[in-house]
Amino acid sequence: MPLRELCLADDVIEGEAYQAVIEGHEPFAVFKVDDEIFVMHDTCNHSGASLALEGHVEGRNVVCGWHDATFDLETGAAVSGPCTGPMRVYPVTIEGGRILIEI
Repeated sequence: MPLRELCLADDVIEGEAYQAVIEGHEPFAVFKVDDEIFVMHDTCNHSGASLALEGHVEGRNVVCGWHDATFDLETGAAVSGPCTGPMRVYPVTIEGGRILIEI
């Protein structure tokens, strides 16, 4: 599958989340922690909240702002409930200051 541009690396602020959209796909949550970029599906699998807009970063995890479901940014694994399982994560490639993912 070809890589698709998600956003610019400069759009993502350290320790915060950024919501990015590729036409025809549900939103993605983009995170920058310790100068590393992580991308996961944006909609919490427990409540449907946006992890980018409603959640917050704690260490290398994202915590949903609605019910505190917590996910590992690197693996998408559920760290604490009330989650229904892992979140989908996407491998990241950075080229020329652009964040690219395979979808």
